[in-house]
Amino acid sequence: MAELSQFSILTYERRPGHWRAAITPVRQPTVSIKSTTISSIVTPNDFASELDAKVAAEKLIRKI
Repeated sequence: MAELSQFSILTYERRPGHWRAAITPVRQPTVSIKSTTISSIVTPNDFASELDAKVAAEKLIRKI
């Protein structure tokens, strides 16, 4: 389980009413998940609000 403080979350609106969040590790080296190195993750679904996108990103971080 990863710490929220180890990641930066950037929310963005893809089009009106469709929000996503990008998650990037704060420190180097990059995070490895099952032998795969990642530099960022984007939430897979659109959300109705910026807050919903941020909450989804935080849930993704906790799963890492």
